[in-house]
Amino acid sequence: MEKYAPSLFINHGGGPLPVLGEKHNMEMADSLRNISSFVDFKRIKAIILVTAHREEDIVTISSGKNNDLIYDYSNFPPESYEFKYPAVGDPILAGRLHKAFENANIPSSLDEKRGWDHGVFIPMMLINPKADIPIVQVSILKNQNARDHYNVGKVLYEFRKEGIAIIGSGMSYHNMKEFKKAGQLYNDEVVVNEEFDKFLNDVCLGVLSPEAIFDWDKTPQGYECHPLGEAEHLMPLIVSLGAAGNNTGKNIFSSVFYKKFKLCAFIWN
Repeated sequence: MEKYAPSLFINHGGGPLPVLGEKHNMEMADSLRNISSFVDFKRIKAIILVTAHREEDIVTISSGKNNDLIYDYSNFPPESYEFKYPAVGDPILAGRLHKAFENANIPSSLDEKRGWDHGVFIPMMLINPKADIPIVQVSILKNQNARDHYNVGKVLYEFRKEGIAIIGSGMSYHNMKEFKKAGQLYNDEVVVNEEFDKFLNDVCLGVLSPEAIFDWDKTPQGYECHPLGEAEHLMPLIVSLGAAGNNTGKNIFSSVFYKKFKLCAFIWN
């Protein structure tokens, strides 16, 4: 391929709600459907998808050819437990990833048994409903260390040269306690994370150095947006940033969730 495949960070929404068409998740769902405006999927040979919903001690790579779906959410309508996403895995690519991490002195393992969680199939049902591109799911790390996740992304960067896209699937704001309160206080229209949203945009759009993300937790609103020990939804963004190489990102989604929480998504071409 002449052009590198992109690295992206996306917001995957609340459980199955983007696919179910729930009103508060509609803008997010539309943004996922709109990814095809930024990515020519005919040129994409495979997708490496880093999900916030699999945390492991070491980088764990799904290596099965066929993958069951894990409906890792509860108390949703019956149809949300019947979703299908029949894209195949890519065991050969998974093995190459494992070797690439070994060469970078990053511990990793292959797992051919565990299926794909909703951080994979929910956004992909909207991004590429044809399900005709192989996917390799990659975990984040339990340590939630920003530098470690950035280095994971640096390994993934090399695969972009081959037409393999990198997608980090998380949320740029994820504080479950505040989400629950917002459901009760929907008319309270005070955005709570303007400063942190600006920080993420400055890092991803090149106003700040990419390495500034290492200190996300030292920013004034860092722990308000991703509480201590609960930053799993930010880690895929950091991986995608690490996979950007020297490219400056582009904001492809900016919205206010529940009238309180700013969300952002990015692509690096």
